[in-house]
Amino acid sequence: MIEQSESGLNTRFVNQDTGYTFSREHVIDQINNGNPNYARYHTVTNPNGTVYVRSNADGSKNNNIE
Repeated sequence: MIEQSESGLNTRFVNQDTGYTFSREHVIDQINNGNPNYARYHTVTNPNGTVYVRSNADGSKNNNIE
């Protein structure tokens, strides 16, 4: 994530390998369309309809945010 709204919603993301940046909407579309480049991520929709991008769990407790 490289940009967020005042509420803290991540709005722009950066590909660490290429340096390219993408909008939240683009990332969500790619995840939902099954793009294999986004296989490590999924979306979560809150009851208010806001869609969030989340990393898939990897089984390691060392990189969790508590």
